[in-house]
Amino acid sequence: MIRRTFSRLTSGALIVVMTYTPLLGSYTGTVASAQSVPAGTTSYKYDLVGNLKEVTAPLGRVTTHTYDSFNRLKQVEQPLTDGARPTVKYGYDGIDQLATVTDPRNLETRYSVDGLGNRTELGSPDTGLTKSTYDAAGNLKTSTFGSGYTNTYFYDALNRLIRINYTITIGTTFEYDGGATPTPNARGKMTLMTDESGYTRYTYGEFGRLATKAQTTTGLGSYTNTHTLAYAYDAYGRLASVTYPSGNRVNYGYNQAGQVTSITLNPVKATGTDTNIDSSIVLLNNITYAPFGGTTGWTWGNSVPANQNAHVRTYDLDGRISSYTLGNPSGNGVVRTVNYDAASRIKAYTHTGASTVPSPASLNQTFGYDELNRLTSYSGNGTSQTYAYDASGNRIKASFGANTYKNTIDPLSNKLSAATGPGPAKTNVYNGVGDRTTDGTHVITYSGRARPYRNQNGAVTTHQLFNGLDQRVFQTYGGGIFVYDEQGQLVGEYSYLNGKATRETVYLGNLPVAVLTQTVTGTAPAQSTAINVFHIHPDHLGTPRMITRTLDNKIVWRWDSGDPFGLTPPIESFTGSGTFTFNLRMPGQYYDRSTNLFYNYFRDYDPQTGRYVQSDPIGLRGGLNTYAYVGGNPLSSSDPLGLETVIVLSGGILSNPFGHIGIATTGQGVFSYGTAYGYGSSLTDYVADQLTERDVTLITMNTTPGQEKAIVDAMNEFRKRPYSASSNNCADAVVYAMGKAGIGGGSARGPMFPRIPSLVGQAQPGATTKTIYQGGSVPPGITIYNPK
Repeated sequence: MIRRTFSRLTSGALIVVMTYTPLLGSYTGTVASAQSVPAGTTSYKYDLVGNLKEVTAPLGRVTTHTYDSFNRLKQVEQPLTDGARPTVKYGYDGIDQLATVTDPRNLETRYSVDGLGNRTELGSPDTGLTKSTYDAAGNLKTSTFGSGYTNTYFYDALNRLIRINYTITIGTTFEYDGGATPTPNARGKMTLMTDESGYTRYTYGEFGRLATKAQTTTGLGSYTNTHTLAYAYDAYGRLASVTYPSGNRVNYGYNQAGQVTSITLNPVKATGTDTNIDSSIVLLNNITYAPFGGTTGWTWGNSVPANQNAHVRTYDLDGRISSYTLGNPSGNGVVRTVNYDAASRIKAYTHTGASTVPSPASLNQTFGYDELNRLTSYSGNGTSQTYAYDASGNRIKASFGANTYKNTIDPLSNKLSAATGPGPAKTNVYNGVGDRTTDGTHVITYSGRARPYRNQNGAVTTHQLFNGLDQRVFQTYGGGIFVYDEQGQLVGEYSYLNGKATRETVYLGNLPVAVLTQTVTGTAPAQSTAINVFHIHPDHLGTPRMITRTLDNKIVWRWDSGDPFGLTPPIESFTGSGTFTFNLRMPGQYYDRSTNLFYNYFRDYDPQTGRYVQSDPIGLRGGLNTYAYVGGNPLSSSDPLGLETVIVLSGGILSNPFGHIGIATTGQGVFSYGTAYGYGSSLTDYVADQLTERDVTLITMNTTPGQEKAIVDAMNEFRKRPYSASSNNCADAVVYAMGKAGIGGGSARGPMFPRIPSLVGQAQPGATTKTIYQGGSVPPGITIYNPK
């Protein structure tokens, strides 16, 4: 007997078919999108105990899962690519802990875990052997790396990290509660951090909200400057303003749903200090949103009825961005239309507008992919490129026009040994933890904490310093002092000679929307400071593609016609506007002129080879290839930080009209209170299961390692409480965990429904929202949240 279960939308469109065949002992699920992609069908097959056996993705790409007799995932065969199916194998120890991961090139990563579940050894072909010890409370005590260097960690009586000692490098210390002079508002909060770059002080206001962050940077012992960010909040606990170190104050207005609807600027006074509260400049106004949370656009501050100037975004029925403006299409800007294939991969950009130089059609681009979603071809801007990969995602060949270049991959790791181009050719050498030390021209020297503190590129030497959060805050050549907000976004660049601002960047969530510069005339004490406002036009990922000046909407900088991996430099000089320097690149990246690398928070990205020069510090949690950039698909993904937390909101069903909510952190799995899924389960499996009967919304927030630890600890603490739909439910658990991590500022109040913590998450600066409709495909990027 065969039993079938059908699920339909109210329109009558069939979206899910579940088939159970007892004689064959299998479940089969076919999920066909009822949205705008007619070929967007994903089918799932399960065994008798509910293990996912096979996934057939759009375009007929099949992934097969094999399990051992204990229902542990043993092998994953990926879709057929270049005549073979790349296979990943998993092995386990006697206590069911993951012991080995073997990649498609047969490179094995080994794990040793003690009886308490602590990982004591990691043997990686890329980073060598890492050994770890733990104290009686389970806190990490020491880590000894392949370089031979050791980090030693110290904790207070509450198990809070208070010091990290490094080999041959100044240590990092953390102080809480106000230290020797504790204050009630700072209870449980970090109030002081000291590190190789200097120190940072934090103060807090009512409800424990961050009030100020004062960063004192001592550059190589010769330059000392303090830069302060000040935060203010409205009556609902929402961020009302941020005062930048220059004195510029950025203000945020909200609608009743808690979404930002306007951004204004009170500029610094003409004296160059303090904020001019009597002057207000509109940066963005009339910000609107789609029903699922993404912004649909805004009007720029210089828009007038006679000359409308707006940024507009449209979405298709699957929630994907289908078009957006870059500049003013009625002037020298364009409308970019995004075209997708059946697998939701971007296959083309087309452009329209009134401009003649360049013509919109000349900006059109097309893209091709292999079966693993890796970009294999690009055509645009009068040129073409192709890329080829090995089974583990290493780029092994690239063609730029008529020229073909070869990459040589180390047979015993995923390290790039050599590259013939495009120029210059590279011959790479790596240290014991898999970080590139030279490519034959550029020499990198690393500190005891494995950060590049000196770069030598020919006659140019650049020194760098990093704070305790691993943010680069000081650089000599072409840099200065860098200040970041609490989401890790670069908000200010300052001279290390006098501390004055060179550029400050304003964001709407994770979208850079304005850059502020200063023009100083005269000499002290009679000098005068004027603020210059420029509009940043971001693409669908938040990458700046065009910058215009507010005076006349003239383009001063554009990066909308380059290759997908970022090698083509932006156009920085235009007739009548001079040269405009702006170094932000793809999300989280900053162009270093001394090295031609993109600083990417925890690592450095090389656009020539489309990969990182250091191995991923989170290991295989970021993907099987620890050097690959976003899985070879820079059009659909970005890697701003490497650490994220995602809120998983599942829509209502007949048996539970309120829906459900869980939370997942990088490499720790999903924590879903009140369900059959164990804490730390695979987020991929969890989302796949949820999508068979409901919509799923993913709200991604940038988080620090400390916040992620607080979330995991809080969820484990909350699970001890008896479940109650009215007082101890899934939403209560997520709100509790977010509060422990300092997310939301206590703005959520009971009774709790799943939608409430999701709104709190969406309100966090830098948060992004993605909705996958019932029957849709699991986003491949969420594998970073699966348990290590």
